[in-house]
Amino acid sequence: MNTFLVVAAFMAVIAAGAVALPLIRDRQSRVIGAVAAVAIIGAAAGLYPLWSTWDWRAPAQPRAAGPEVLAMVAKLENRLREEPNDLAGWVMLGRSYVALQRPEDAITAYERARRVDGNSVDAILGLGEAMSLRSGGQIPPEAAQLFEQALHLAPSNPKALLYGGFAAALRGDRDTARTRWEALKSLHPPRQIEDMLDARIAELGPPGASQSGGGAGAAPAGTSTSPAGTGASAGDSAAAEATVNISIAPALRSRLTAEAPLFVFAREPGAQGPPLAAKRLTSSAIGTQVHLSAADSMLPGRVLVSGRRVSITARVAFSGQPLPAAGDLYGEVSYDVGRDGARNLVIDRVAE
Repeated sequence: MNTFLVVAAFMAVIAAGAVALPLIRDRQSRVIGAVAAVAIIGAAAGLYPLWSTWDWRAPAQPRAAGPEVLAMVAKLENRLREEPNDLAGWVMLGRSYVALQRPEDAITAYERARRVDGNSVDAILGLGEAMSLRSGGQIPPEAAQLFEQALHLAPSNPKALLYGGFAAALRGDRDTARTRWEALKSLHPPRQIEDMLDARIAELGPPGASQSGGGAGAAPAGTSTSPAGTGASAGDSAAAEATVNISIAPALRSRLTAEAPLFVFAREPGAQGPPLAAKRLTSSAIGTQVHLSAADSMLPGRVLVSGRRVSITARVAFSGQPLPAAGDLYGEVSYDVGRDGARNLVIDRVAE
């Protein structure tokens, strides 16, 4: 999802300037200003491994941070203990935690910021972003509500328009998503961002094609529910799909919990980076048939193509995160796209 990275980086630079420049002008606050700029821009960099270069097989590793960065964050934490009503400080701390890939801590920091000012757009958007990061790049219903609140408070905020568009598409309101992304385009973002918005708007179909009534947690069939989705590609790849019947070995059935997250994804054997297609479901999908197609791709140009052999994995992730963890239940099957019909995929292994 390199286009989303461009969006995040662009907005992070704007945010860095807005926060850091006033502090840098004050001699006593120059160090804090520098920390702010580094932390905010670092937050954008922190999105890349979550939304673009996942290694879905490798164990999750905390993001390495230099001792200087950790020391600056610790200094900010200490200052906030003495000044708990510092709104800008809590927002800055939340962005720092995002850069360090600590979404739970980021959520706590943004919630503290909202206690100081419940109408802070930065705190509301930050909280929604952190919740989405915790969900592996998906936008959970509570985050979608936060993006709606941010748009109500700041209708022209670029980040609110971006995420508000994703939230609208998530619930099937394509006309609203189109309106918001068109409004973001009218703010004249960089060309790369405008191209990405054009592609997402094209995926919505013609005006008036909204599928309302799906609820905040529902999405139109075949439509991605996260900023990482790219929709279908043109040509034969748009029709290429893989179909698997998901089941679980009887010996592992007792380990299942209700509504545990289930990730089903296809990738080239041995390939690194994001899958060719992926869906986030729940354990209730076990026992049903799952389809993967270009509508479930994660990067432009990386889709299922007829004639390609892929490996399809189904993984029950009790942590709720897209990265594998010990105790996860999973199964794999080889699949020839365009040749195989529905294949059986049995979840029969436990990750160590």
